[in-house]
Amino acid sequence: MNKTLGYWLEILATYGLGIAAFAFSILFWENLKFLDDATFLDKVISISSTLFGFLLAVLALIIQSNSSTIEGMKQHGSFVRLIRLNKMTVTLAIITSFYSLILLLGLEIIREKSCEVLIFMTSVNLGLFTMVLANTLLFTLVFYRIIMSDYQ
Repeated sequence: MNKTLGYWLEILATYGLGIAAFAFSILFWENLKFLDDATFLDKVISISSTLFGFLLAVLALIIQSNSSTIEGMKQHGSFVRLIRLNKMTVTLAIITSFYSLILLLGLEIIREKSCEVLIFMTSVNLGLFTMVLANTLLFTLVFYRIIMSDYQ
């Protein structure tokens, strides 16, 4: 695959936003106490697992369909980019879901052992979740760009 400027901007945007969210959380954790709340972690698990399932279903439909719209999408220059974004988002979503679940289950133990570990782990979780959301947005933008190219 040709590594264009757009490719690198997408990668940098995703990782950059994740790292920025992580750093922001570390620096301002006192104001972000909700990050270690069980309700917040439950919502992160729900959103991440829903995105995982939905985007995996979208991938299956795109790959298996023989409709003229899907065939047109496959001929578009950004189709490989769409599949790559889908793969990265699905992978990040399942990792975030499992990480949040582990964090949720071990929350009381971690809280008792070390405040620094709790801050680090919740900050990692926020960074991962931010990456999932950023990738989902990028996937949606590329998807609509491909779909709309047939109608312009």
